[in-house]
Amino acid sequence: MKNTLKIILLLLVACGVYLFVFYKTPEQRAFEKTLAAAQAGNAEAALAVAGLYAHGTGVKPNGAQAAEWYRKAAADGSAEAAWKLADLYIQGTLVPQDLEEALAYIQLAARQGSARAQSELGRFYAEGLANLPVNRGEALYWWLQAAEAGDESAQTAEQDARLEEPELYEEVKRFLSVVKHAQEGDSSARLEAGQGFRLGYPVARNDEEALRWFTLAWEEGEKLPQAAYELAQMYQKGEGVEKNEARAMELFGAAAQAKNPDAQYTLGTFAYGANPPKYEDAFAWFSNAAAGGSAQAQYMTGFMLMQGQGTNLSVPLAVKFFRDAAEQNYVAAQYVLGQIYWKGLGVPADKKAGGEWLQRAADNGNESAKALLAEK
Repeated sequence: MKNTLKIILLLLVACGVYLFVFYKTPEQRAFEKTLAAAQAGNAEAALAVAGLYAHGTGVKPNGAQAAEWYRKAAADGSAEAAWKLADLYIQGTLVPQDLEEALAYIQLAARQGSARAQSELGRFYAEGLANLPVNRGEALYWWLQAAEAGDESAQTAEQDARLEEPELYEEVKRFLSVVKHAQEGDSSARLEAGQGFRLGYPVARNDEEALRWFTLAWEEGEKLPQAAYELAQMYQKGEGVEKNEARAMELFGAAAQAKNPDAQYTLGTFAYGANPPKYEDAFAWFSNAAAGGSAQAQYMTGFMLMQGQGTNLSVPLAVKFFRDAAEQNYVAAQYVLGQIYWKGLGVPADKKAGGEWLQRAADNGNESAKALLAEK
């Protein structure tokens, strides 16, 4: 009997040891199965494993492992993973709080359409978190998108902004509409979106976004010459892209050939400032840009005609181009035209006409015009 009891006791102990060492709960078995799928490259499983580590389901809570698996799922394109990783760094419970690290994943998730991330990104810009400059326009830009997707905190922020900053609210709302049309393939909207992002109004300046929209506006659809000109400037200055003078010149040339006055004027300045100057080329580009309505090109065309640079000297023609520019409120042209009439430079002196143009230049802040008028 005693032996039987000993055997039973030993069996019970053995079972206990076995259960302690080898038994796994359903949650643990589910975790191992999900982990295996994640390790095999399943993106959905990677997201799930991250969540299991974060909540301690079937495994001990482990912030570092949760972050690692969220990061892998985010790299595979999961907006949800990107947002949840950002939230880990915002909360700072399972991993050390790091708002700058959070910001990178908030932006990633927001661009992929996560309403929660968009709402939070708006808060970051509104409060200047993670060393961001405070920018109410950019905050509104993201809140409007999150609110439209149903995020309640963004809806509240949107309503407050509509009451407190109505003009900015309308500007951002209109710009968001432009971006939506750009996303649908509208070339003019793509150009306008690029200009808004490059200018930094009504949203924060974003050279990468500007470059993307200008590229689409030039290379697809209507192929707008102004987009090529904007791109050329960005390549020339290294805005959102590595400086590339050759690419910039290629784009300036393409835009100029497509009769973009800004590009034509730019090529004129390059030719005029060359060593030695290429006056004939400069005059050709300036006069083309002048015909397209560029006030600064009209002024330079007049200047070269006045000097006989790259063309025959002609004061009457110079006066005509100076007048064209002056009537567009180009101050330098107003001053020069005033001087011509005031002093009779190549035309009969006309103090009245000269005085009127000098006064307009003076009213626009030209100090030389003020000094000349003071000599009366």
